[in-house]
Amino acid sequence: MRKFVFSKPQSADVAKPASGDFSHTSPFQRQAEKVDPVRNGIFIGLAIVLLVFLISMIAVLMMHAPSL
Repeated sequence: MRKFVFSKPQSADVAKPASGDFSHTSPFQRQAEKVDPVRNGIFIGLAIVLLVFLISMIAVLMMHAPSL
C-alpha cells in the first residue's frame, strides 16, 4: 500500500479559501457610467409634463357646473 506524504501546513494567507464573490472574474470589462445630458433632459422634461398633467387633473376635479 502506498503512503501519502503530507507537506507542512502553510500560513493562513496562502491557504485562505477562495471567496464566494466572483464579480471581479468577468471576462468582459465593466462599462463606465457616463453622464448623459440628453437622457437627463428627457427625464426632466417628462417630470415637468407629468406635473402639469396632475395639476390639470386636479383643476378639472375642482370644477363644478354653473347653477341654473
